[in-house]
Amino acid sequence: MPELPEAETIARGLRRTILGRRLGPARFTRPDILRNRGDAPVSDITGHRVVEVFRRGKRVLIKLDNDLTLVFALGMTGQLTVARTDAACPTHTHLRIALDRGARELRFRDVRRFGGVWLLKDGVTGQKSRGRALGPLGPEPLEIRITQFRSLLRRKRQIKALLLDQSIIAGLGNIYCDEALHRASIHPAARADDLTPDQSAALLRGIRAVLREAIRRGGSSISDYRDAQGNLGYFQHRHRVYQRTDQPCHRCRTPIQRIIVAARSTHFCPACQPPRV
Repeated sequence: MPELPEAETIARGLRRTILGRRLGPARFTRPDILRNRGDAPVSDITGHRVVEVFRRGKRVLIKLDNDLTLVFALGMTGQLTVARTDAACPTHTHLRIALDRGARELRFRDVRRFGGVWLLKDGVTGQKSRGRALGPLGPEPLEIRITQFRSLLRRKRQIKALLLDQSIIAGLGNIYCDEALHRASIHPAARADDLTPDQSAALLRGIRAVLREAIRRGGSSISDYRDAQGNLGYFQHRHRVYQRTDQPCHRCRTPIQRIIVAARSTHFCPACQPPRV
């Protein structure tokens, strides 16, 4: 499932490609992929210029010069790419938006359809649609201060479950939780409110380090993820624990174990991340 690094990689790629371009008509092969069809007519995007492309949590947002914003939730298999209009269109491409000079288009593809698109109008779109499109979302892990981060950990929850909760901290998913916890030497089932100040600081450093490295390497292509140009990411080759069950830990050579935490498949090193007694 695309997480913060994948969404950030896509947003940066789109920013280089479509910023300043005018959007043409939108063509849907599955109209229900637009989740709030009654809030703003999709025809309102036609002829308007892209003024900003950015990420919030795991979402990619495209803001237009008429205060409309397209919000893309990638779900588990979503792909948001720019391609030539005459290029073969893969199956499960649910939305195509022409770009001003007509030779290229923005495509949204989602095999399993857990993703979606929202069209929000600043100050007009209902709070219900805005909430479904964006949140509730906690602070960004690359921007949060250590004092605020420590305050978020004062909960009687397993640390991995807390990190996965988008209302507490935005953008983290299964891959980067496992990787960050390994870097911080914290067991994924440890209680968040049991972490020491040093452990909290190490965890925030680990989160930031793994997210920044993953962004530099274009994200992790585990199955369907592609960047805005349709290319694979390659951070999956740098994973220390995620999906490495029974393989040796890069730090101590102990075999990586897999358990279930917060109903999610979880990978950790029992030597580097021992449970707290």
